[in-house]
Amino acid sequence: MPTSNARATTTRPRPNSSSAEHALAERNGQGTFVVPIVHVSLPESAVTLGFWSALIGSVALGTVELPLAALIGASVVIAKHHRPD
Repeated sequence: MPTSNARATTTRPRPNSSSAEHALAERNGQGTFVVPIVHVSLPESAVTLGFWSALIGSVALGTVELPLAALIGASVVIAKHHRPD
């Protein structure tokens, strides 16, 4: 007679949705990002513009102080220049 533990070990694994998103991003080519929930691809320039706009807007509204925003911005610029292409 099987126990409840035996039944739990025979369940099928969940499909990996991140591999499907990765395949979609590769098919779209370099310089595009895929939004995870709606699976829409966005060009890199739109994502970059949105990031910098949000960072500047948060400083303007006082949510993030200027020294922290400068540190975040410098980190992003450094990381972008050091990525392997």
